[in-house]
Amino acid sequence: MNPFRLLVVAVSVLLLGACAQNVTDAPKESVETSAIEILEPKDEAKIEGNVVDLKVEVSGIEIVKADGDTSGDTGHFHVFIDREPVDVGEAIPREAGVVHSTDNPIRITGLSTGSHTFTVVVGDGAHNRIALPDDEEPEATVTVEVQGPTVDATAPAEIAAGQDLTIEVTVDGVTLVAADKDEGPEGTTGHLHVLIDPAMPPEENGQPIPKDEKNIHTTETTIKVPSSVLPAGEHTIWIVLGNKTHVPFSPLVLDKITITVK
Repeated sequence: MNPFRLLVVAVSVLLLGACAQNVTDAPKESVETSAIEILEPKDEAKIEGNVVDLKVEVSGIEIVKADGDTSGDTGHFHVFIDREPVDVGEAIPREAGVVHSTDNPIRITGLSTGSHTFTVVVGDGAHNRIALPDDEEPEATVTVEVQGPTVDATAPAEIAAGQDLTIEVTVDGVTLVAADKDEGPEGTTGHLHVLIDPAMPPEENGQPIPKDEKNIHTTETTIKVPSSVLPAGEHTIWIVLGNKTHVPFSPLVLDKITITVK
């Protein structure tokens, strides 16, 4: 072979190898991923009943109960319902329309019929909103349509020891009828069950709810809970719509309140 031609071929091979090496070593385009995401329900989903379970995926932090830790290594979920969240660094209030939770899915109860928007952020152990790694101001939002029926309960946040608790309940989409007189079509009639500090949250199509001092059955919308079942401390009370066999509606129709007895 001609020496000059041999030199050209060798140079060409070297150049091609260098180009291939450059292509191989070229940095891959980074793909941004959110540190927090709502997996379920999907946006614009239609929800029967009045309970929404938000299944969340979060990275870069350990989810634990509020313990005062402000390192940013641990925290818990906060859901802002139909309102804008506070900014990063600001305190997250404990009030209506803001849910604090370590559960996943996060259960939202007591919703009215219509459109609702949920925004999930993370707060630290002192309930201050924090940022997550690789995301300066993380949040995830979903909007759903709640179709009902609905139950909405209100009560004082605190009562004195020895005082009875009064719960006011609003029911929409169902006629309240005592179980022994309930002859209505399934899903159109029912009655209320008030569960004080149950071992497990109510489940749809679960076991019939017993009737005793800590499980009140009623058709009244102003409900008195006696002080005898409310010792000093924090109490979780579920107000559940059940059918004539005392089984919770499916899908669930309920609300939850938390009170402190001092």
